[in-house]
Parts: sequence; C-alpha cells; structure tokens
Amino acid sequence: MNATTEVYGYNDARGGTPHAKYLRFAQAAVGIEGKSVLEVGGCTPPTEIVKYRPARWDAANLDAKAVENFNKQAAAVGLVGAAAVQDASQFDMGRKYDVVYSINAFEHIKPLPRAVDCMRNSLASGGKLFALFGPIWSGDVGHHLSVMTEAGELHFNDGVLDPWEHLTATPEQMHARLEKKYGKAPADRVIEFVYRFPDLNRVFEHEFLDIFAKSGLNSILTLRNKTSKKPPPVAGATATRELMVVLKNGRASLLETPLTLARFAIAFARERLKR
Repeated sequence: MNATTEVYGYNDARGGTPHAKYLRFAQAAVGIEGKSVLEVGGCTPPTEIVKYRPARWDAANLDAKAVENFNKQAAAVGLVGAAAVQDASQFDMGRKYDVVYSINAFEHIKPLPRAVDCMRNSLASGGKLFALFGPIWSGDVGHHLSVMTEAGELHFNDGVLDPWEHLTATPEQMHARLEKKYGKAPADRVIEFVYRFPDLNRVFEHEFLDIFAKSGLNSILTLRNKTSKKPPPVAGATATRELMVVLKNGRASLLETPLTLARFAIAFARERLKR
C-alpha cells in the first residue's frame, strides 16, 4: 500500500540539521523507543538519541571525524551502539535492525540501488526503513548550491540560481549569466559544484520512486515537501523538494498506512505549532 500527500517545511532554511525534529518524526512514523536502529549516511548526536531510549543505535558513515565524535558522545551518555566508517553503498554491520534511519543522505549516495539493498539486508523481518531527504535534483533547488567565494557564500536559499535553472539552462548559459553578476571565478565555482560535485547523485524524483519500487521492500508511506512554484516543462522537473519514505521488510497490513500517516500528521502539526 502507498499513501502520497503533500507536506511542507521539513528542513530549516539554514543552521544545520534539525535532528530533534527528525527524531520526533521517526518516532511517530516507525517508533524508535526500545528498538535497534541503524543510521545510514550520518551520525545523529547521541544526546538527542538517548531521549528516545532505543535498545541500540549504530551508524554507518564515511565521515571519520563524525564517527569519532559519535562514539565519544555515545559512551559519555550511556548509549548502546557505535558508529563505523563504512560506505553507505556497501556497508555490512553484521546484525539485523528493527529500524534503518537515514536523514538527508539519499540525494548524495551513489549507487543508491545498491545502498537500499544493503539497508534491506540489514532489516529484520518486519523492520522498517525511515528516510527523509532533499533537496532532490528534480526540484527547484535540487542543485544544492553552497560554495564560498571571495565575495562570500553563494547558497541555494539566496536565489543565486533561478528555480530549476540547473535543468533548464546549459552550463554555458548559466556561466554567462553568473559571470555578468558575480565575475568569472565565482561563476566557475558554481558550474563546478552544480554539474561536477561528486557528492550529489543527481537522481530525479521518478527515479527515486522506481528504486524503492524495485527494492524488495513494501511501501508504507511516501510524503512530499513541495514548493508552490510551478515546474518548467522540461523532462523530470517536479515541484517536490524533499521526500520522506517509510518502507517495510515484509507485508504491510491494511491499517498500517493510515495509522502511520495519522501518527506522522500529529507529530508534524505539533512542529508547526511550535513556530
């Protein structure tokens, strides 16, 4: 079963990853308390994790410094589990988990189908994958632009590029426009980041959905965070900026989708009321 709806405002515009918010969403959608959890592509601060009292929390992350910090903090707060320096596309933690948790990683992981296969193999029977990620390549700011220049940072939230310009313009057209406004060196940096930065997989929305459909996991929930702007008439462009998916390693019951959606909707409404 699959439920699709529109939600808004997953990510803070600036200021880092809002880990506490994402943990609340995951607790509502799949449950964390008392469960063994594997985080893929990141290391959530253990000081936030322990509030949900998981039975275990491991993490697979290529960032060696983040892994080191996680393990130090986990020991300090008594969190059971550990982080390891492992590639998200080929990791093996040597155990099964109730939950696989991934935040803002799926738009970076290459090759993603192989990574999702690793996640499926890491899930116990009946276990669930909770992933929330973006901006995705097919969205208006899917280029993820964030580069430093002598004039300061050029960032996707600052309107440096027009919506979907990475899909509607050629690199040469984009460079010519940016050079007039910012100069050649900043324009060079933008082009290098948008089209050649290796930590973006440039996967379109329909490609994500196809990967999930072929994963061997059953879809419980798909939610979209959309811009109100209308996408241009170019292949693959969508209004979706972020995706949240809940997938299950096993058959989904008839009530699983509506109950998951209801629990998430309550958690999301509470977040909106805090603003």
